[in-house]
Amino acid sequence: MNQIKYKTIGIAFGIVLLVILLGILIYKAIEDSMPISAPPVYISDYADITDGEIRTDVVLCFQQKDNIKYLINLSYQNSESWLDEYPAEPFETYDIQAGDFAEMTYQAEYSVGGEEGHSQYIKKLGDFKQIYAIEALSKRNLKIVSDIWHTVRQADSYPIRIYQNPYADFVMIPANEKYKLFLPDQDKAINFNEYRQVVKPLTINGETKTLRMWVLCNSAVSDDEILDALYQGTVTENPDFFFVGYDSPYPFSFTANGIEQNSLYHAKKMIISKASPETCSYHFMAQELENPEVFTTLPEEVQRELSTSWNHADDVLLFGGKYDESAELTFNDNNQLALVSGNTESSGYVLIYLESGFFENICSKIAE
Repeated sequence: MNQIKYKTIGIAFGIVLLVILLGILIYKAIEDSMPISAPPVYISDYADITDGEIRTDVVLCFQQKDNIKYLINLSYQNSESWLDEYPAEPFETYDIQAGDFAEMTYQAEYSVGGEEGHSQYIKKLGDFKQIYAIEALSKRNLKIVSDIWHTVRQADSYPIRIYQNPYADFVMIPANEKYKLFLPDQDKAINFNEYRQVVKPLTINGETKTLRMWVLCNSAVSDDEILDALYQGTVTENPDFFFVGYDSPYPFSFTANGIEQNSLYHAKKMIISKASPETCSYHFMAQELENPEVFTTLPEEVQRELSTSWNHADDVLLFGGKYDESAELTFNDNNQLALVSGNTESSGYVLIYLESGFFENICSKIAE
């Protein structure tokens, strides 16, 4: 009897032990399947504040619709990510107005993080004198390192632009209810009533997409007038508006910060090095290059490249001159395509393949 009793107790104990072990295994399996927990990252509510060096720079006064005046630095930026803008209160005694340029010696305080995100303030102000526009614009020296946003004619709703390449060379700012445009060879601003986005619906490869352009303009000019001038490449013939740039997605693809930017049409760039290339800028439609009488007039190096890499469907742009890999496609003030390059030593040809259909909506003229 006792033997049966002990046997029953042993079996019960074994079952309990088995259940406990099974529970432990299930718990471990669940625990291992859960994401690894980590202590919460401490985020400071306080900004990281640093003092800049004592510098002499050129600034331009602008005024938002809130009537508050600011100064934007035209010759220096502390960060690649944003332009330096300073509240204008320290300059009230100089009676500086929106559209006025000045050269100042100063020390700035830079704040990153906290509630304001990032901001700049004038900590110490030394010499301050107003200067003319032509002198101020000649001293621009903003270099946005590691990308080409300042080369391509890209724009958005931000109402301040500082461009400085051969085909896009201007500064625009808000001035209360209006906008001022400064060109490097003029000492007076051109005034406009609006900074307007003009849109055009497109059908590309069966998809509905939107072409978005930003312009400075006067209220009387219509979107249709602007779209027609942009397509014809005659923008500068109309004093009532000025072409600022294209919004995202950009008309053609390009690479910034090592990443290909979102675009409506695909573009491919080919570089052919040559010591003494023919200076040229051409646009060929696909059917033109299928004509042997046209194809055989091209430089031999270009013919060889086209024979191996062209798909016989894309339009082709051909440029020859002081170009290398730094060459990038952009638009001029008339919305005509042009090529800019940061290089002045190497030379050769640049071939750019653009999807057929691109020039159904974009001006087909090439800037000289």
